Amino acid sequence: MSKSELPDHLDAYKLADQKVSLSGQVSSARLTRLSESVLSLGDAFEAELDFFQDEEHRRIVTGTVRGQVELECQRCLQPMVQPLDSRFRLAIVYNDEMAKALPADDEPLLLLPDESLDPASIVEEELLLSLPLQAMHSEAECRIQTEFKPETDDTSTATEPTRDNPFQVLASLKKD
Repeated sequence: MSKSELPDHLDAYKLADQKVSLSGQVSSARLTRLSESVLSLGDAFEAELDFFQDEEHRRIVTGTVRGQVELECQRCLQPMVQPLDSRFRLAIVYNDEMAKALPADDEPLLLLPDESLDPASIVEEELLLSLPLQAMHSEAECRIQTEFKPETDDTSTATEPTRDNPFQVLASLKKD
């Protein structure tokens, strides 16, 4: 059974008041910033979002996002598949003072009460944050070339004219 696409617009305040959980997919077409940061994206990314109020009546969004992207290995410069899996906890706030008052575990999600939320923006932000700083294959999988041999053609040496060595005269004088 395939999961459905998450909607483009949600009322996050209303969903948090009603304690709603959503799960579905976000298509790669909706993740433009992520697609600019990687070689290629999977078809869709799985997302689970839980909206609720905590014990201090703050509106909270928690969730997970999963998927895979193709990155360039920084060691061998070949494409590699990188699975991404991220968990997050966001507190919905509508001004900077509310954001400053949040506990250290909560990240602020700045959203006005009459503003709609695109869940793809949360998913994309979390996927961007979960990208590795340096994408690299494991050493066993990496096909890095460590030795470079000069390319020699038998035909190129035969056609090159031989040059006179200006120090050849000195070599003959040294023998005497």
